[in-house]
Amino acid sequence: MGLGATTVKHLLLLLNFVFAVLGLVLIAFGIFFLISAAENAVSIGENVAGGLIIGLGAVILIIAVFGCLAAIHESPLRLLMYVGVVVLLILTQLLFLSMASHGTKDGLSGSINEGFDRLWEAERNESGALAYYENWLHCCGVNSSEDYWIIHHAIPSSCCLDNKCVDSTSVYKAGCKAEFMEYLDDKLLVFKIVCWLLILGEAVGAVFGWLLYSSVKNQSRRNNAVWM
Repeated sequence: MGLGATTVKHLLLLLNFVFAVLGLVLIAFGIFFLISAAENAVSIGENVAGGLIIGLGAVILIIAVFGCLAAIHESPLRLLMYVGVVVLLILTQLLFLSMASHGTKDGLSGSINEGFDRLWEAERNESGALAYYENWLHCCGVNSSEDYWIIHHAIPSSCCLDNKCVDSTSVYKAGCKAEFMEYLDDKLLVFKIVCWLLILGEAVGAVFGWLLYSSVKNQSRRNNAVWM
């Protein structure tokens, strides 16, 4: 094997080591999502996100280990499988990114909408169901403070600055659903950054994998030609 192929092999091993580390980062971040979800009532959306992120991190970790073994053993079949799986992984991550960026129709946002609908139904029956979010996110009602006027409930103290409803200026204007979505978007930003780094690295890894595969196949043909 020539020097070029050896360099490609070492770069492929290095890339897969980085992938393994990033996979572990995704798993840890997904666990952080699940822990955060346990602290609030609208936990379905974060549970879904946490589960997907942990699953993606585990898949990346497994593929990285497989890629290292394929490179070390210089197996053409394993290298070809590695390239194919990495391409599928890139497509899957692009789908995840699309879900994270445009979650207003289904998935995460749908779960959050259902969660806040249940909270608001509880608020209608017994005041205080939204207090945790109103204090935490500095918001009022599901969509705005006008939600309370619609159901003929007084504005709760949790809707006001320092829990003191002095006048209308002290009442939080933003709704809790929008504020919670913004909070979730901030957390997903880390996931998006890691995903884009992985996609770029995986594209390079797929190219290196294909180059190593081609080099191994060519070397095998040359060896067979010598014996013939």
